[in-house]
Amino acid sequence: FLARAQAAAEVNPPLVLPESLAAPARVAAPPLRLAEGMSAQPLMAVRSAETAAGDQLEALTAWNRAGNRPVRIGFARPLPSSQKVVLTAAAKGLARPTPYAGGFVSESLAGRVVWGTSLRVEGAYRLRVHLTDVAVPAGTRFWVYGLGEEPRAFGLELLGPDGGIWTPSVGGGEVYLEAELPAGAPADGQTARFTVREVSESFRLDAEGSPVLTPDPAPIGECIVDATCVSTATLDVVDAYRRAVASLVFVDGGQEFVCSGALLNDTDQATLIPYLLTANHCFDTQAAASTLEAFWDYRSTTCNGVAPNLFGLQRSNGSTLLATGAGSDFTFVRLNSIPSNRVFLGWDDRAPANNTRLYRISHPFGEPQSYSTGLVKTSGVPVCADSPRPRFLYSQVTQGGTFGGSSGSPVILAGGFTVGQLNGGCGPSADDGCDYDNSEIDGAFIQTYPAIRQWLSPPVTNPGVCTPNATTLCLSGGRFQVRTQWQTAQGASGDGMAVSLTSDTGYFWFFNSSNVEMVIKVLNACSLNSRFWVFSGGLTDVRVVTTVTDVQTGNVKTYTNPLSTKFQPVQDTNAFGACP
Repeated sequence: FLARAQAAAEVNPPLVLPESLAAPARVAAPPLRLAEGMSAQPLMAVRSAETAAGDQLEALTAWNRAGNRPVRIGFARPLPSSQKVVLTAAAKGLARPTPYAGGFVSESLAGRVVWGTSLRVEGAYRLRVHLTDVAVPAGTRFWVYGLGEEPRAFGLELLGPDGGIWTPSVGGGEVYLEAELPAGAPADGQTARFTVREVSESFRLDAEGSPVLTPDPAPIGECIVDATCVSTATLDVVDAYRRAVASLVFVDGGQEFVCSGALLNDTDQATLIPYLLTANHCFDTQAAASTLEAFWDYRSTTCNGVAPNLFGLQRSNGSTLLATGAGSDFTFVRLNSIPSNRVFLGWDDRAPANNTRLYRISHPFGEPQSYSTGLVKTSGVPVCADSPRPRFLYSQVTQGGTFGGSSGSPVILAGGFTVGQLNGGCGPSADDGCDYDNSEIDGAFIQTYPAIRQWLSPPVTNPGVCTPNATTLCLSGGRFQVRTQWQTAQGASGDGMAVSLTSDTGYFWFFNSSNVEMVIKVLNACSLNSRFWVFSGGLTDVRVVTTVTDVQTGNVKTYTNPLSTKFQPVQDTNAFGACP
């Protein structure tokens, strides 16, 4: 389904990710399940939103009914008493669980310090826990799960710029949280600490954006078309398209929101980077991007059938904000990870002609995938002054519809080529996705593309040749290509900037060109042990991934300095063979 003639413009086809290349590494289960095993009652409790947060429920409803974007689905509430957890070396050797800091602490069979707690919010549909002031050693693992759910592991990769972590969500009103420190931690005189401060509760919504406080499915527009009902006779790439789109949930300013988004393919066939496109009006900060939770394959298994349990689905947690802009209403992130069986959509930076057929899959109000289609309109439809052409693409829906929660969903051409992402509606009843007198507005990909081109169309290098550039060193006579990527404890990340010193040596800076962060050299030691040697040293404690590639053989060596760890020198005298 990838075939399409390419013109002089920038056009890139979709990519189906083979399952064998994306299978996630298995993560060990929680070591002790402390709170679950030690206490029949929750160790922390919050009253139901219906009885204790009526004002917040009213504010959520008012926000959505006013047509504000993005759609709110929840809000954070503080615990009756926040729990500050400070783990010291004294916790080592505790063979039996001991009550501590609103939970239990013990030493696991592997000799590692473990702390766990449980929390209940009466009548909740979905919960996330907020950990603040997180200062734990690299390698610390957390787990979170609800009753009957598989535990989900996470770590400092979800740390936001404010030093906090929003956990993956769990279904229902019961949450179990467990943390395990790495072997040997904490050392004498050191601590590992975090605070369990608040919980965010989210709700299903009805067609007007009001919370549904019963277990009944939330009804939405009468024009909604179940995406599972669509066959390849209608849209050639529909099977693949469904695997590219995710329902996006995130926390911003103490409120929880829902949008849609999809994976985009880049032109580098040697990489599989999980780039995702959504809308700027959904979120535009790293703080929100760090909380991002993308649910995959949330759709009915049969046409108009029952949707799967949301909390049993594969999901991605956390992302890095790469670019965002209000001009064409886009946000572009790199997800921390993706599950198997995904599809990366293609894209086309040309403006589609009048009456071109467009297709969309989205998650209205965060519900299962729905399908809509329409025609590009260069005239003859309502136009909103704050969304002018050509920055925005206008169309008229002819089947299906979009609602709050569909924001950011990609609109594609036949063949799987993205040409925009949903901004909203314009017309006499812009919030009614079933009123076809409205026009539908997408941020035009032709306008977005220049801001994200560096990621989607990276420079092409000749096989067997190292080409130095702003982020690449070519060492040992140009045979070895060296690149670095860095990540701070606050969640910021990027590519190291390269500076060559000699034919064998260079350095990288991360934040300021006058501040050297890492020095590296690759030496030809073939006369000594028939190998090329790699030596590096750093003046930093951020996470650094150094990739050294022998462009003649294709062999690669990767060296990683863990986050919040003083840079560990590399003295690899056995790095590469194949001497001349």
